Amino acid sequence: MCDKPVEGRGGVAVTPSGLKYYLDTPAGHQAAKADMQASMGPGSAEGTAPAPPQAQPSPPEGCENYEDSMWDKPCSKYFKFSQMKYKPVANPDANLSVTQIACNWQKICQNVLDPLIDAGFKITISSGYRTPAFDRSLGAKNTIGDHPCGRATDLQILGQGDPSEKAKDLFKYIGKNNVGPFSQLIYEGRWVHVALGGNSPAGVSVLVARTGAAPYQQVGGRAGPSLPPDLKWA
Repeated sequence: MCDKPVEGRGGVAVTPSGLKYYLDTPAGHQAAKADMQASMGPGSAEGTAPAPPQAQPSPPEGCENYEDSMWDKPCSKYFKFSQMKYKPVANPDANLSVTQIACNWQKICQNVLDPLIDAGFKITISSGYRTPAFDRSLGAKNTIGDHPCGRATDLQILGQGDPSEKAKDLFKYIGKNNVGPFSQLIYEGRWVHVALGGNSPAGVSVLVARTGAAPYQQVGGRAGPSLPPDLKWA
């Protein structure tokens, strides 16, 4: 069986198992932006990294192979590669191959997303991997940030009350339990950004941006000692 285009939505396709993803085309970028805006609201198209890029860490060990035939296959206990939202492409700016990017995503699924499901969170991936072309369409100045390296995802809890309040619960759980352990965690209002193995300096590993866009509030590194009262996890 082959992937099928979504009728009436250029740039959107569905895998044989029924998972929607976007084509790395202008139409696919526009469709992704529209879906992000609908679920995430203001700030969803923020493409500029909140911190200066650092040297890229090495790709994860234990994942040396990825082929397009694996796109709709499981990469962890609960997730598939296709939940990246875009098929991985090489990122010359970050010196990462398709396989390395897919492996980065697999590590997020195994070490962040799976544990959240096991903890009872019914998460929605609102923005996962971003191709270099899509990241530039969001205004990114370079493509070595965590999203275009497959190292970050934006998570929401939808259909269970106020998304902002649910995002607070998710943010506090990840922070308190050091899930991952994450390299960056941002409360962004209606969603939570979490990165694994990324390039953020320690001082901006925990941030708050209630509108989903810069300026970001620095809250004291991984321990978050300066977190606002409603986001403290101690």
